Amino acid sequence: TITKKGLPPTQISFVQSRQPDIKKRKREEDAEFGNFVSSDSSAATSNDCDDSTMVTSTPKGKYVDSVPPAAVAKCGVKASMPFSVLIVEDTDICARLLGMQLKKMKCSTQRAENGQVAIDILQKSMPGQFDLILMDLRMPVMDGLEATKLIREELKMGDIPILALTGEKRDDIQSECEGIGFTDFFSKPLPKKKLEETIAKYKALRDGVETIRGSQL
Repeated sequence: TITKKGLPPTQISFVQSRQPDIKKRKREEDAEFGNFVSSDSSAATSNDCDDSTMVTSTPKGKYVDSVPPAAVAKCGVKASMPFSVLIVEDTDICARLLGMQLKKMKCSTQRAENGQVAIDILQKSMPGQFDLILMDLRMPVMDGLEATKLIREELKMGDIPILALTGEKRDDIQSECEGIGFTDFFSKPLPKKKLEETIAKYKALRDGVETIRGSQL
């Protein structure tokens, strides 16, 4: 298991110095997210989504029929499989809402409560098991910045898209994410339409229908 204990002293000091601010920042982010969640809170707290693992089912034939022939020709059976998303989010209501919305988009999902749990899941995963990672930035134990750096540098997962999802307002946070290895950056709350467009875009990239033209940051 890769942990932050193996980081150089300067990095450990940097991580520890940020810890006292995590709860405060998360309260601020969740307060902003509250207005977005409130209208769907009853649905998000239903049994449709589990706290730890959210796997969706696909109606027979419905998903496969929508797969472009070009995608099947290029990627074979992978193109007909549900788009798999790892949700790294410590706030239950945010994770459940994302899971509920992704389920409606015919995605399969799994949740990690923090960056360390995400690292553990990815270490045990099969190659290509996840098509996309939605990464919150401010979490206890291990935040999204540190986790993404480990995913890129230690796990050598350079191809999987990692999307930052945060309510942080710091001016330099987007450039910091770009430097660490995030593929894209979104502010909370992420509107449903934008989430749909994002999933459609990265599924098309997975299936070879489109070609990546560099980072969207």
